[in-house]
Amino acid sequence: MSLISQIREDSKKALMEGDSKRLQTLRFLISLVEKKELSKEVGKMTEGDVLSALQSEMKKKKESRDMFLKAERNDLASELKEEMKILSGYLPKELGDEEVEEIVKKVVLEMGQGAVFGAVMGKVMAETKGRVGGDKVVEIVKKVLGK
Repeated sequence: MSLISQIREDSKKALMEGDSKRLQTLRFLISLVEKKELSKEVGKMTEGDVLSALQSEMKKKKESRDMFLKAERNDLASELKEEMKILSGYLPKELGDEEVEEIVKKVVLEMGQGAVFGAVMGKVMAETKGRVGGDKVVEIVKKVLGK
């Protein structure tokens, strides 16, 4: 079952169970994916595109939650936290620091003496494919390269 099909099925289940918060969040995700689909050629929407849209939305929600916390709007921050919890159920598990460090070390070893920051970052980001944030990768690449 595709990711968007799963979200649609879960939306129906939330409707039947009367879970309005989950239903609202899932309907928003469906509309987000459908909007992205409009910018693609008919039938060209891939699972990667759906995942990319969901990851982008998660990033926006995290940033908004941080701003609400700084502004001491805990009510809005807790609402976003609940939405993020629902959304995270559809995203792949994030890699831990140790796993990312292993990938970085492997890439640096493959590149040998010519390992430069930008090239390592590109290969690591391609290999992790959205399972880790770019800021975490930057931190670990700098650590491994000794910068």
